[in-house]
Amino acid sequence: MSLEAFTKVTEASKLLVEHGFSGQAVMSAIEMVGKALGVDRAVVYENSTATMPGKRLAPLRHAWGTAPMTPLIQTFPLKDQMSGWVEVLSRGQPVWDLVRNIQGPLQVNLEAQSVQSVLLSPINVGNINGQWWGFLRLDDCKKERRWSSDELTVVRTLSRSLSNALRQDMRREQLAQTRQDLESMMQRCAATGTR
Repeated sequence: MSLEAFTKVTEASKLLVEHGFSGQAVMSAIEMVGKALGVDRAVVYENSTATMPGKRLAPLRHAWGTAPMTPLIQTFPLKDQMSGWVEVLSRGQPVWDLVRNIQGPLQVNLEAQSVQSVLLSPINVGNINGQWWGFLRLDDCKKERRWSSDELTVVRTLSRSLSNALRQDMRREQLAQTRQDLESMMQRCAATGTR
């Protein structure tokens, strides 16, 4: 683990503070950190309440990678294929494993994407361990990676920066809506002569 990864996650955090959770900022941030960590893919998924015949999926929001992006990467199965991971992620903790150690359909899904090691880190809105919005997924397709504590620190930092940027954008949207509601109310009052 190099100093470069710590430097890149600092740059990524600064970029997200300056530009929020915009597509370009998120893409640049995950690319910077993904390259510094030497992973093959960095993907951001948003949890979805939409269901498809009893399945809850997380659709892809942003992706960067040197490995091919297969159609399977477009959504990530939540409840049906990774229920144990959902519980850990929803508590604000990352999950990682070697794909060969994963059992069932999730293993088949990840193997079809050429993943050998996977790491998922939660993205939360609300307070630090607030509502679980989605997750950052990092794939190593070349080797079975055992994630070091320094790598986990970098990934957690990036996830928190993504969470902070998302929360800031949500607050800006709420303030804009409040401002618009107040302006409408003032216009109605002015039109009716009410104070």
